[in-house]
Amino acid sequence: MKKHLIPIVIIGATVMVWLIFYRDLPGKIPVHWGTDGADGYGTKLDAMLMNTGMMILLYVILAFSPKLDPKKENYKYFQRSYGIITYCLLMFFFFINIFTILSGLGYQLPMSHLVTIFVGLLFIVIGNYTNSLKPNYFVGIKTPWTLSNETVWKKTHRFGSKTFMIAGVLLMASAFLPATLLTSVMIPIILAIALLPIVYSYFIFKKTVN
Repeated sequence: MKKHLIPIVIIGATVMVWLIFYRDLPGKIPVHWGTDGADGYGTKLDAMLMNTGMMILLYVILAFSPKLDPKKENYKYFQRSYGIITYCLLMFFFFINIFTILSGLGYQLPMSHLVTIFVGLLFIVIGNYTNSLKPNYFVGIKTPWTLSNETVWKKTHRFGSKTFMIAGVLLMASAFLPATLLTSVMIPIILAIALLPIVYSYFIFKKTVN
């Protein structure tokens, strides 16, 4: 129960903030933003249920995945890292909820820039702990080559750790660019961190096997 305390507090705080400001929010509030500002609206009830529901679903998945993993015995070796990653993901959504509420209350927030900064920060934190992940089927860089060879897993996650952290720094720096340039900068960075570790794991596997 102790390990569930922090996630429950984060989710509970999110729900509490919604309830505190719910009456002050207009019937419809911004729920989606583009480079030019809010471009999608929904009812405040839908926004509250959708945003808090996503947090609850995310935590349920993260909490129960280790129990379903065929390699569940490995989780004890990176339990702390897994917990910190879980907390950070929930905190990320907590702030998204706060920004949504503030925007609904009429505050003009630079959402594209704020989200970019927080995504970058999230990547840095995840990258910092990626290196400590042990082979499993739910978290980490899971390719046919990392899952079939522990050495490949270790080397790929060491590489992925650096890639995530560099990408995080670049994303945070890009948040200071004009909003119209953010998308063209973010997409290549995200594609790079998605593809580079996969390609790296393949070549490391070939090198290790040979």
